[in-house]
Amino acid sequence: MTKCQIPCYKTMDFSDTIIIGAGAAGLFTARQLSKAGQKVTILEARNRIGGRCYTFSGQDFTQPIELGAEFVHGELPLTLKLLKEANIKYETVSGKNYQGKNGEIKQSEFFMEHWDNFEKALKEVKTDQSLDGFLQQNFHGEKYAGLRRSIIQFAKGYDTADPECVSLFSLRDEWLGGHEEETQYRIAGGYIQLMDFMASQIKSFGSEIVLGSIVKQVNWHEGFVEVVTTSNAVFIGTKLVVTVPLGVLNCSPSLEGAIQFVPDLPEQRKAAADMGFGAIIKILIEFSEPFWEEKGLENLQFLFSEEKIPTWWAQTPQRNNVLTGWLGGSPKDEIQHQNDDEILIDCVLSLASIFNLDASFIRQKMVSAKVYNWTTDPFTRGSYSYATLQTQSALKVLKKPISKTIYFAGETLFDGEQLGTVEAALISGLETANEILDFRK
Repeated sequence: MTKCQIPCYKTMDFSDTIIIGAGAAGLFTARQLSKAGQKVTILEARNRIGGRCYTFSGQDFTQPIELGAEFVHGELPLTLKLLKEANIKYETVSGKNYQGKNGEIKQSEFFMEHWDNFEKALKEVKTDQSLDGFLQQNFHGEKYAGLRRSIIQFAKGYDTADPECVSLFSLRDEWLGGHEEETQYRIAGGYIQLMDFMASQIKSFGSEIVLGSIVKQVNWHEGFVEVVTTSNAVFIGTKLVVTVPLGVLNCSPSLEGAIQFVPDLPEQRKAAADMGFGAIIKILIEFSEPFWEEKGLENLQFLFSEEKIPTWWAQTPQRNNVLTGWLGGSPKDEIQHQNDDEILIDCVLSLASIFNLDASFIRQKMVSAKVYNWTTDPFTRGSYSYATLQTQSALKVLKKPISKTIYFAGETLFDGEQLGTVEAALISGLETANEILDFRK
């Protein structure tokens, strides 16, 4: 290599701990470590903090909208404690659920034909298997075609799970767990407030967040890490916490956002590949008026259908003119790779069919629209985690620190009922910070 070919590295200050990713897990880990006196540097690829928490303002929307995480799913202790500490208001999600089918919309509680038979068979399963395998074995034939379609749509839509890979036992625990219906909350002003609160604390403790820093390589040995970005900036520390989403850990080395470890971490890479990570497209549309109320859907909460964009919800308890569309599934699904204009056309056609209206009427009422495809986002490459048959063994690998030097954190690393939530990310961040601080003693 000639002198002119040698990269010009820009070395930064030394840090006790370097964290890759300024999402909920990275921010909370940094907050705890900084509070304990460590110098922490967070490297964030995007030019914003929050990761999969993305409160968006602009583009003719009359209020901030949530392109990522939106709800607090129940009485989640760490999330609610943090909101109260930050004096951030949150409110109970309320309203009525509806189902649209064959041009009719009816108020609907949970109902699925043959559900009793499905529940009985699910309770009797002794060995874990995939959802697809279970359905093919127990509910094959035309009689159960509707049940199979509904179950698969629910698993893909809510859990963003691949039916061929998802653990049946994990779905059974979720669906038949016997939990009372959880109260859902929405944060007034959006999740960005919580992210900003943690960021301000991190900075007040003397640590830093460096935006626009895309990590390409980590050189390491026990007690030492050298992190190199695509702009050839170099950050030095004694420990590293990796909080990037599973989709980034699993992406091809040639893709944007991929991180090369030197020496490599083959055991950890295999573990990451064994875990489930879905796909999601979220669409927010503001209309000139809440036309759904004229159809009798006052106090709308959720609206379910069998359309191409099947799930919609309003912003209750706030009464406004915004509807959110949700399309979960697998990264293999063709629609996950459509462009935004194509997805928006599908949204218009889906709403027109649900409400039995002309598509031109829906388009005329639209004031602003925003499509966010998390699957094509290079620094996420998917949605959130779900449990596969290999998840438990993979967790044991990824949760174990590497030479007391490299740690993994994030919602993927949470082993509990709140998998895939902000709460899971916060708890993982807390556990990782405590583990690092314990090693210091």
